[in-house]
Amino acid sequence: MKTLTLFTIFVLIFGTTSPLLVNDAHAQNDPSILLRIAKQADKQIENQLQRVYGDSVPQNIQSLYDQGHLAVISLEDSLNDNNITQAKKDFLSAMKIFQQISRIISEPSTEAKVTTRDTADRDLTSELNRLHKYFQNLEAISKRYDTGINFDQIYELFEKGREQIRNGDNEGAKNTIGELKLLLNDIQKNIREHASNSATKRIKQFLEKQLDKIESFLDKAEPSENTRTAYDLIVKIQLSLSEDNLSDAKSSFSELIKLVKVIQKANR
Repeated sequence: MKTLTLFTIFVLIFGTTSPLLVNDAHAQNDPSILLRIAKQADKQIENQLQRVYGDSVPQNIQSLYDQGHLAVISLEDSLNDNNITQAKKDFLSAMKIFQQISRIISEPSTEAKVTTRDTADRDLTSELNRLHKYFQNLEAISKRYDTGINFDQIYELFEKGREQIRNGDNEGAKNTIGELKLLLNDIQKNIREHASNSATKRIKQFLEKQLDKIESFLDKAEPSENTRTAYDLIVKIQLSLSEDNLSDAKSSFSELIKLVKVIQKANR
């Protein structure tokens, strides 16, 4: 997908541009631009919701935002896995949701009447269905990360809520929906933490695997000042990895790769 096309989508959604976005639009055509644009869209929507609603964001809009935010998390994971096809799907899913939220916010004359109704008049079935769709997204991402989260309590609460609605127990259904919101929020936090740890683990495994290959190559190369420096860099990277200092590890690894290329030329 061309960056110009992505930028056009973003402008159509939000109607405005900024110097940062313009730079992104003309950046190198690489998949990582999807994540940069999606994160900017996510942040802009979050700021808009804060300005318009403060701490009282209507549940239907909050559910939409949560789904969009999860799509951004999934996008980052897809890019880390080099799954460009899935990354594009995640990107378009997030942007479609953010577009929907932006449209709701910009049409207060029609949406405000629906979103500010008293809770007692809300369509509880629709609200429960929205929550269930959000839950399905969470569940899918949880399985992708193999978080091991037990969803039995969630299943039971959804069944309980449906039963309460069928029996006309609206007050009970409202309480159940409230419980679901709290639990789903906790699950989202757990998934985000697991995703962050998972990404860190993948990077460490990749670097460790590459270091083994490079060290094997150096063992066969002619000894020189460059090979000694390369060995020192390997030790430095290993130390950074043991301290979970990925920033230093990646910086030193880039330096090591450049040095290895020099050594390869000298040993041809």
